[in-house]
Amino acid sequence: MKTDIIVNYDKCGDPRECKKCLQICAPALFLLYSPDDESDDPDVWRVDVAFTDLCTRCGDCVEVCPKEAITLV
Repeated sequence: MKTDIIVNYDKCGDPRECKKCLQICAPALFLLYSPDDESDDPDVWRVDVAFTDLCTRCGDCVEVCPKEAITLV
């Protein structure tokens, strides 16, 4: 079963300060990136979901997110 992981970027804020989803996910599905390598603007930095086929649907990312920005579908 394919899992879709949706990140609400309006709620996520600056992922460089939080990183809880990156730290809790054992398969390491989440990546932190900025499309603009020289940007310090927190609105530019994003958590991207990669390797969704490795998701075990444990829900840890949803539970650990302090801003309720992650949803599993």
